[in-house]
Parts: sequence; structure tokens; C-alpha cells
Amino acid sequence: MLVRVLHHYSGLSLELGLIMDLNKLDIFRLTNSKMGWLSERQTVLAQNIANADTPGYKAKDLKAPDFSGMLNTTRDVPVANTTEGHLTGTIRRADFRTIQEKSRDIYEMNPNENGVIMEEQLIKVNDSNMNYKLVANIYKKNLSMFKIALGVNR
Repeated sequence: MLVRVLHHYSGLSLELGLIMDLNKLDIFRLTNSKMGWLSERQTVLAQNIANADTPGYKAKDLKAPDFSGMLNTTRDVPVANTTEGHLTGTIRRADFRTIQEKSRDIYEMNPNENGVIMEEQLIKVNDSNMNYKLVANIYKKNLSMFKIALGVNR
């Protein structure tokens, strides 16, 4: 997403001619990536549901990219000290770890002998839907913070 930077001064908008690519920022790159994956997953899950009565059809799912690994490779942004009174900051980023859960097979084979269990597919669809809404909200909130900082469209 490209944003043209404007400067507001006394009610006048002056275009600075600067274009900022928000996809180069980690938060927007990660949210775009996650939303793209969730969208593709919904397509695969919809195909599974559409083939629920097809004999011999095996349910499919997308392998999730390592989003936690992507978070660990984000770049730290140093605090700029533009005035002597500015503090450098001492709080370091927390060390988050992911714990691998053991997979559980709680569903059995479908009566028509295909691998699509409707309840399981609907749970996955709902999970993807909730995650998409969450990530879209994170994207929207971060974009609104940028707009506030730039003084655009409050």
C-alpha cells in the first residue's frame, strides 16, 4: 500500500511529494501475509465442504507459514534522539516462544468414506474467519495511527 504524505498547516494541505510504501513496514507486511494465507485457506476449506459427499475425496488444508518466525526476524527501530532531552529507552523486546501442541484426532471417518468431516471443516472456517477479522482490525488500527501521526483524515 502506497501512501502519499501530506503536510497540514493551518487548514492548508501541502503535498510533500513523498510516497511511503507501508508494505515495507513489518506490521503491514505481516498482516498482509497473514490475511492472504487466511483467504487462501478459506478457499481450500470451501472446496472441502463442497466435496463433502464426493466418495473418496480427502480433505485438504493449507500449511501455515511460520508467522512466529517472521515476528522474530522483524527489525528493531532505534529511538531517534533529536534533542538532548530525549531519553534513549531501556526496555528490550520480550522473548516470546511458541509451544508445539500435540495433535489430537477427535473425529472419525465420514460414513460415505471420504475424509471430509463437516464439523471439523466448519470449526476451521470459523477459526479462519475470526483470525481474519482480528488481523484486519490490527491492520486498520495501525493505519489509523499513521494517519493521526501524519495529520490526515482524522
